[in-house]
Amino acid sequence: MDKISVIDICNAAHGEIYSGNEKRAGEVYVDNVTSNSKEVAKGTLFICVKGERTDGHKYIPQAVAQGAVCVLISEDMDCQDIPDECYFIKVSDTLKAFQAVAAWYRKRYEIPVIGVSGSVGKTTTKEMIACALSAGKNVVKTIGNKNSQLGVALMMFEIDKDTEIAVIEMGISEKGEMDRLTHIAAPETAVVTNIGVSHIANLGSRDNIRKEKLCITHGFENQGILYLCGNDDMLKNVTVDSPEISGTDRIIFYGSADNCNVCAYNIQNDGEKTSFDVNMDNKASVHVNLSVPGIHNVHNACAALCIAAYYGVDLNKAAQKLSEYTPMAMRGQTYDINGAVIIDDTYNSSPDSVKSALNVLWDRKCGGKRIAVLADILELGEVSGELHSELGEYISGAYSDGKCTDVLITYGEAAKHIADAAGKRDGIEVMSFDSRKDITEYLKARLNPGDVVLIKGSRGMKMDEIVNALK
Repeated sequence: MDKISVIDICNAAHGEIYSGNEKRAGEVYVDNVTSNSKEVAKGTLFICVKGERTDGHKYIPQAVAQGAVCVLISEDMDCQDIPDECYFIKVSDTLKAFQAVAAWYRKRYEIPVIGVSGSVGKTTTKEMIACALSAGKNVVKTIGNKNSQLGVALMMFEIDKDTEIAVIEMGISEKGEMDRLTHIAAPETAVVTNIGVSHIANLGSRDNIRKEKLCITHGFENQGILYLCGNDDMLKNVTVDSPEISGTDRIIFYGSADNCNVCAYNIQNDGEKTSFDVNMDNKASVHVNLSVPGIHNVHNACAALCIAAYYGVDLNKAAQKLSEYTPMAMRGQTYDINGAVIIDDTYNSSPDSVKSALNVLWDRKCGGKRIAVLADILELGEVSGELHSELGEYISGAYSDGKCTDVLITYGEAAKHIADAAGKRDGIEVMSFDSRKDITEYLKARLNPGDVVLIKGSRGMKMDEIVNALK
């Protein structure tokens, strides 16, 4: 980030200087922001966020000792032992105040921001967009899981005078969150990958999820462009007149369906890598080779090429960059363990992402058994049992089409519904376990060279522990 003064922070946050010499507040500068006391260094703005598990106010002494020059607080504090060079700014709500500061900071830079959202695949799509843009631009992209109400605000401060373009992932779980995020990031264009059932327990229905995701357009200025996956049943009929849409008069559909303006064809997928051609709205075409499998990654790459083309990056150079893309940790990485292949897709889970991962398993060349290890999908609310059962039926139904799951292992109470539904099909060996340790021991004892194993579950199920134990 570029440095900003304490008085600018105070004004943007609509706060008051609670401690510190107000007359010098314009002469003291911040060049780092964090809500994590472990990340505080000299010149830091420390945000005291109150969360479900902890309260940032408890860590003020540590933050001040490590060099914080400004602390955003929402409680009365004893400031007797606070150095004069450290300022406390008091506000009614530290998160909302910090979001206001982040929005102010972002608007200092006349650079395009691309917002990326969707129920599944937003992180991979964000990564591919940034990868394609890097062929011609200096890109800032969302780091790790900083896609939340706090994370998006923190990401604004990754922008500096050298940034040419930013790709910002936006994740939501409740009504009203997208509207806040988009007004922080002020995207010029946006991508929505799909509408699934993630967070349906909070949002109630896929229709409500779509409405919330499409609010990403509310932060547009000057008629931004909205890119939607034309293969998604909930997005393919969206128009600029849809009531959730504002700030745009143009929607571009990407994917592999007939309705797509930017469309992939000649798709070749061998289970390990994918090649295809992309028709860019009948204006140009480009050939792409990806080192990752799956039709979902074809769609993600199409979104990346849309953005690269719009911002003037040479398409062939963008495609070359995409050929160098590798998946992030726990998002489809593969490991060879004594001749068996482990597909680590343990970062998170949803019904749609499980189906995509299963298709990767089925498409991959296999000299032994195909084994799916699936854990609970969390945050599905009252429809959890039904949606897990549908996954079991999906596995069973695909078996008759030649997409073979030789062994299905489930972990967790909800995932037992997957096992129950899939177990009705002869030919699939199905078992359920009550501990990750038991699954690990089972796999260690029975894995053979040539086997391919998919391991997937919601983050809270900690399925990465199985992967790490097998390595």
